[in-house]
Amino acid sequence: MRIFVSFILTLVLTQLAFANGKKQPPVTVTFHTEATDIESKKLAYEIDTPKGKHWMSKSPFITTSDITAYFAFVSPHNPDLYGVSFQLSRGGASRLSMTSGQHAGKWVMCAINGKVVDMLYIDRQVDGRVITIWRGVDSTMLEACNQLIPKIGESQKAWKTRLKYENKQRKE
Repeated sequence: MRIFVSFILTLVLTQLAFANGKKQPPVTVTFHTEATDIESKKLAYEIDTPKGKHWMSKSPFITTSDITAYFAFVSPHNPDLYGVSFQLSRGGASRLSMTSGQHAGKWVMCAINGKVVDMLYIDRQVDGRVITIWRGVDSTMLEACNQLIPKIGESQKAWKTRLKYENKQRKE
């Protein structure tokens, strides 16, 4: 019995150590660039994408923490799924501009909760604060986004009011 209890305790403590005491977000959105020939296999991995097999950078240049607002729409490629435009923070927009200038002619992969949902081709440098995923987003991800961040153009106060109203409607 002591061995079993110590084993369970070890598993629990290991999980807490990896989480650093932080609760994992319900949605993780990451954007990765296509790896160059110079990058080693430690910095990149080969993955099956909607556009075939590509070597992608392991470290994302845009993460969930860079997203300040979103706008969802029905995907023009699959009417059962959605597309999403993400508004980025100043730091995220700066990294998008810099990365799109350095990696022109390459692909950007978008992953939601670790699953590849769309590929974007960089044809020129982007100087805006919005990046769009055109396909592959399901309604459960949109519901989680609704709880985490406001819609584009919505103030924090209006967002909190809308969330209270929607939660009240769900309870009724």
